[in-house]
Amino acid sequence: MIEPFQLNIEAVNNLVSSRENKTVGGNSSDDIGALEDTYALDMKDEELLELDKNWRTKYSPYEAKITPRQKRNKKYYTGILNEDDNAPTSSNVIFESQETFIPQALAQNPEPVVYSDNTEEGKQASDAVKTMLRYHADELVLNKVLGVMLRHWSIYFIGIVKHGWDKKANDITLKVRNPKNFMFDPEGYIDAKGCFVGEFLGEKIPSTAKELIALFPDKKDFITVSVAGKLGTQCIRTEWWTDEFCFTTFNGEVLEKHKNEFFNYGTEEAGIDEDGEETIVKKDGINHFSHPQMPYTFLSIFSLQETPHDMTNLIEQNIKNQERISDRDNQVDKNLRSGNNSLIIDPNYADQETAREVAQAVENGDPVLVDPKGVTRIPASALPSGILEAQEVAKDSLRATFGVQGLSTDRQTTDTTARGQILNQSHDATRIGGGVGSALEQVADSIFNFQLQMYYVFYDEPHYAAVLGTGAAVNYIQLEMSDPKRQFVVTVMPDSMTPKDEITEQNQAINLANSGWLDPINLYKKLNDPNPMETAKMVTLFKVSPELYMQTFFPENQPVIGPGANPNPLNMPPVQPQGEGSLGAPPASPALSQVPLEPTGASLPK
Repeated sequence: MIEPFQLNIEAVNNLVSSRENKTVGGNSSDDIGALEDTYALDMKDEELLELDKNWRTKYSPYEAKITPRQKRNKKYYTGILNEDDNAPTSSNVIFESQETFIPQALAQNPEPVVYSDNTEEGKQASDAVKTMLRYHADELVLNKVLGVMLRHWSIYFIGIVKHGWDKKANDITLKVRNPKNFMFDPEGYIDAKGCFVGEFLGEKIPSTAKELIALFPDKKDFITVSVAGKLGTQCIRTEWWTDEFCFTTFNGEVLEKHKNEFFNYGTEEAGIDEDGEETIVKKDGINHFSHPQMPYTFLSIFSLQETPHDMTNLIEQNIKNQERISDRDNQVDKNLRSGNNSLIIDPNYADQETAREVAQAVENGDPVLVDPKGVTRIPASALPSGILEAQEVAKDSLRATFGVQGLSTDRQTTDTTARGQILNQSHDATRIGGGVGSALEQVADSIFNFQLQMYYVFYDEPHYAAVLGTGAAVNYIQLEMSDPKRQFVVTVMPDSMTPKDEITEQNQAINLANSGWLDPINLYKKLNDPNPMETAKMVTLFKVSPELYMQTFFPENQPVIGPGANPNPLNMPPVQPQGEGSLGAPPASPALSQVPLEPTGASLPK
């Protein structure tokens, strides 16, 4: 007999190896005809090429303004300010703060929360959706994806991920996209949910001509002629999106066009009306979204919703401060160099050639055969008073902007207290969690909602997922989105991405248990007990009835009532009585420590 778990594993293998699912466009021979009709775009190529031209022209002036600011941000993030020297500048506090800030904000994957109706079936469906979202968060390494988005935002004023469907893997994808390759409607903006609100956006996608032919086989001849038969040539195609449709252009040609494939449009089917006559019946599509949306999610934090990119970001706000820090480092180095290398040699004692040899000998610490009266060292000019303190203040100010001052390694000072350090760290962690962290949580929320929409579109057959649940148990689920009546609400658990100090949480749980505000079961869950329920039962029994506990778990050591009973069932060693008749001396009184000792050499009383 085959075990159910084995059947589930075989089902997963069959599902992964299968190539059957919904496809759109005209690029595959196994496309479903009904879907081609549903997603066909009724627009002429000439109209689309005219849109391509107009949209490029509209974005060009805006791009000329934002590109220099993006390049400057990248320069200060890497610390390479001089193109002739690839070495980063000293004391690059921007990089330090950024890379302290990101791990703090994205220590863990966001935790999805899913609601549906209160029926038993609704709860089971919500658990299945939640498990699938958690599975994809782990498979697609969502916290790392959000980290790259945050780095892109810090340089390019925007972060972008793209949702997609992998036919080979038969599952959804989530990929970070380079903001430099995008063209936006300059009058558009990123809304609070992380969606682009505007007429259009376009993505420039690089690939070789051979890869382009594999994607668009119907355009093989055109692509081959465009690259003069050299299929290894690098090509740039542009994928234009609106909420309703998408089309791809290359070298003045439309390669593909279709409606938004991430939405189930209604269909029209032949049917019979109430009078028994043939008619067309409209059937609504099953969706999580009320209308089609572009398959992108954006990170925007400091936005007035006036332009596609944020008005500023943390790197741009700290450029002047970083320049001040670098200039002061250079000034200190300059003073030290002038103090070590500047000599005046009297020409009465040495000529120019000898003076060079003397200077080199002094530098190397070698003996010098010159009258010391003829050699004078020029003293270095003193550093301005308080410059080192001002340097530290500038660094702390920059770190405070990122919210990492209490999280960075800092010098120890005499007036620093443990409580002050804890308060600083708590303040900075709260700032990250409540500022940029909340924006990241909203992006994760939007990603989860779009993934649920893709489940509705593509999961018309069972898909499987497994995640670790409570007590290290494996939750294994099957998900198929075929119920048109049930809807879901998806959000993210607050602060689920911030780092968790396990030792602190366990100490807090113990304190709550000692004060009577935490039950034993949840206490042992916090302590990561492998079987918290069983352990809580044993502890409760021991506390309530020690005799019953002994009878249950140590029956062999229980006293036997009657003649011949063992008076010491646990074989404890006998305790020697103290006082008269005892071999042990009584304990010394603490008062003896107060008796004064006789001085050395004192005479004994007669």
